[in-house]
Amino acid sequence: MRSSPTCVVVLALTMLLGSLDSSAATPQPRSPLVQSVDIQIPSPPMPVTIAGRKHLAYELHITNFRPFDVELLQVEIFDAGNSNLLARFSDAQLAQQLARVGPRAEGSERRRVVAGGRTILYVWLPLDAGTPVKLEHGIEFAVLRPSGRERASVANVSCQVRNEQPLVLTAPVRGGPWVALYDPMMIGGHRTSIYTFDGRARIPARFAIDWVKLADDATHAHGDASVSANWHGYGSEVLAVADGTIIDAADDLSEGATISAATGQIALENASGNYVILDLGRGRYAFYEHLKHGSIKVKRGDRVQRGAVIALLGNSGSSSSGPHLHFHVADAATELAAEGIPYVFDDFEVLGAYSGIETYQSGQRWQPVATGTGKRRAELPAANTVITFP
Repeated sequence: MRSSPTCVVVLALTMLLGSLDSSAATPQPRSPLVQSVDIQIPSPPMPVTIAGRKHLAYELHITNFRPFDVELLQVEIFDAGNSNLLARFSDAQLAQQLARVGPRAEGSERRRVVAGGRTILYVWLPLDAGTPVKLEHGIEFAVLRPSGRERASVANVSCQVRNEQPLVLTAPVRGGPWVALYDPMMIGGHRTSIYTFDGRARIPARFAIDWVKLADDATHAHGDASVSANWHGYGSEVLAVADGTIIDAADDLSEGATISAATGQIALENASGNYVILDLGRGRYAFYEHLKHGSIKVKRGDRVQRGAVIALLGNSGSSSSGPHLHFHVADAATELAAEGIPYVFDDFEVLGAYSGIETYQSGQRWQPVATGTGKRRAELPAANTVITFP
């Protein structure tokens, strides 16, 4: 029997609809979801000039809310305005800039963010061109499941760069030579020491410098170096770095005659030793610490002019590196519940540098540096440089 054209059309439509029904009934696979890590940048960076280059210093707080450990593989930093790559950290270089909150980890273990834990990436970023308005970050990591590694990434973690300029200050001490001791990557150093007060974690001494006076032969003391009074800088005049008002001053801690007397267990409230806090205006405060007992010449409420003698350099409080002036600037008039912010000095001369704090501690002589010597203006001294103030 011959089929009519109408039957052929009906049959074709039935087959097509059946095919569509079959396709609709087949469930489509869902894209797998891999949870990320939580990344916060609590203190946006402010640019500061060091050795002729702009630098940005800030931290990424990386928290793992997963029940499995996470291994950080790579971090990239971009200028959000033009997508230029500013820095890429991976492997040993990445590990060197990480520190785990709580028990310390060493080597490659620094890259592991334990389940329920937090790791901090400390960024000290020199810039080759202009200052970005905004930064973006890309983070690659592996989730370490019992069943195996699972790679993932997070992008577009951004932060604004603060559109502010550091205060220009005069010298906190006279003459020289002085070595500007600090290490931006030293775990447990000024730049990486976090204190938690009033429900917030902060780094008050992010840009702190320990000033140690040297002799022309590069020694820091004459005779027995274990005696505080034998250090070349001990008793040196400490100066106001700007016109301002004394917010606080404490001169109630005695000093031991030897360096070892300042290295024992010291309560946190006494760690700064005898100190002065100077209000610089615009919500910025200068901190002078480890001052000589009985030498502080100012009191709360006094107005001072830049260059005025406010105290003498000493060895009070927790001063294991010997007599020195600890100096930093922060955004609140409290020793530890504040964020350290950059500053620059109006005029100094670079003579040379130590290759690191350990080189200074070993007693080796500092070396002339190939670049960056000579007069510097409106800059923060580079780490471990030897300078003189006019």
